[in-house]
Amino acid sequence: MNIQVTDDFIEGAIRKAIKEYSIEQRTERNRKALHNTKLLLKNYCKLKKSVEAGMTDITKYDKFNHYQSKTDELYVESIKRSKMRSLIVVTHIDNALAVIKEDYEKKGLQEKYEAFESCILDEMNYDDAALIYSSSKASISRWINEITIEVSVLLFGIEGLELI
Repeated sequence: MNIQVTDDFIEGAIRKAIKEYSIEQRTERNRKALHNTKLLLKNYCKLKKSVEAGMTDITKYDKFNHYQSKTDELYVESIKRSKMRSLIVVTHIDNALAVIKEDYEKKGLQEKYEAFESCILDEMNYDDAALIYSSSKASISRWINEITIEVSVLLFGIEGLELI
């Protein structure tokens, strides 16, 4: 082989490797975003209850700040920041779910959303949902994945769009 052919071969191999790596990275980001959405949705009800209970307690922390050491104050501040982040996430999920629910109702597909809500938010198993919604377990699973992707798009914005 001459030098030009060798250089072209190496350049082609490098481009192919970079392209494959890029696809792998995109796939991994998408997988992580979907995983994070499923994890958020799985814990959504617990987070919501915690935030609702914690918001009434948060004012109590301020009353005791002058009795605390610097270390205790850091812990309290950390708890307050965590509660605020949780509140933001829960509010964002509430908004995303409301948008999706309205969209599915407009399309006449409220059964899909109800199945999603039953399985993800109310923790019903797919077999029971299949019986209730007169569908197969595979269909219930597809509906849940479809809506989870839509939630992910609303939660993660442009990065979520890559899931579609």
